[in-house]
Amino acid sequence: MKHFFTLLLLVAAASMLSAQIAEKPEWVALFQQGKSFPDTVDCYYGIGSSSITQDDADAKARREFALNIEARVQSVITHNVQEADNVIKEEYSATARVSSDVVLRGVSITGRFEDSTAKQFYALVQIQKSLFDTLLVTEIRRDLERKKAENKAQEEAKSEDLRSRQAALELKKKEEQTERDENELEKRQYQDFLSLKAPEEVVDLRNGEIARSDLTLALKAALSPFEVQTAYAVLAAWHFELSANAFFESDRFLKDDMLSREQASFKIQLLDQAGQFYKTSLAFGVVGYANASTLGALDSVKPKYSLFVGGDVGMPTAFNSFASAYVDARKASVGLNSYPFPGYFGDAVSFVVQMDYVWNKDWRNRFSDPLLFQLGIRFRASDAFATSFTYEGHEFLVFTVEMGL
Repeated sequence: MKHFFTLLLLVAAASMLSAQIAEKPEWVALFQQGKSFPDTVDCYYGIGSSSITQDDADAKARREFALNIEARVQSVITHNVQEADNVIKEEYSATARVSSDVVLRGVSITGRFEDSTAKQFYALVQIQKSLFDTLLVTEIRRDLERKKAENKAQEEAKSEDLRSRQAALELKKKEEQTERDENELEKRQYQDFLSLKAPEEVVDLRNGEIARSDLTLALKAALSPFEVQTAYAVLAAWHFELSANAFFESDRFLKDDMLSREQASFKIQLLDQAGQFYKTSLAFGVVGYANASTLGALDSVKPKYSLFVGGDVGMPTAFNSFASAYVDARKASVGLNSYPFPGYFGDAVSFVVQMDYVWNKDWRNRFSDPLLFQLGIRFRASDAFATSFTYEGHEFLVFTVEMGL
């Protein structure tokens, strides 16, 4: 009966996983059929394919993109440089200084797909024409303005120091405005990721966020062999969070008993997604914890207390990821939640990886490993419901269900 129940859970989990697997994107299907990208009127694009690695497909997509926009780049450069005076024309090397700079700095991979059946990797670079043209013109005009200001400053410095300093001030203002424009363009490029809510946890690391629901209940169970490992509840209100966890692990040597750990924590959030691009949250609090060799001995164990600090920061340019960290008197943890395609899936699918250094021996795994690597995948159906499959403790494949009330 136990094996049947385990098999039933595996079948259910596989069904949930397959429901979340993305279908082949339209751009891949068109590329395989040798057809043109459907939205060429509104965007520039480049598609790369490789049977070697994803990085090789990415590089081919960038090269294809550069070829597709080469004529447009030269046309915009020629038009803008013609508006400059003769001295600037002679000194300005447009192709070397502008076109390569824009392609390398202003454009990133916007889509990836791996065809596991055909063992083929695909990559897509796509950007709206209006957005790319604005970025290109901004770069050209900034260089032209800088050169004009430099020449003007050199001439006027010989006769009038005040005019030279005024020119430098104007140049600084223009560069600051250009930087603001570039930041705005960057935010538009990553707007899908920037609109996501930050996750509250990685594998078991809870960061600087507050739970999305007023009450969250969760249960973790190892799949093979099946056993309930963790149960926890989280109460959240405004910038405060109260949580309680119970951990269970079968004792392989004492068949009729089990190891048991408990902890409760109170969190206060100091920063809530501060910043416009690299959004940051920070929280601190106190955690109380107890560890007993057997479940029956837990009542006689005196709990210990520790301050803790947790935080997270959104990193759009690092594979659309949120980095998290946590530290208390027992351990230090860092982790990453990466969202592969926020434009398609939002936060419905994320890959999680976590590293823990546990110096308190009572809170290590049963192998007493001080360094733990844990990873998995999380599926979020809504703010109130999420599931995950994770590899934890260097031993268990764990299935987690979280529900908000």
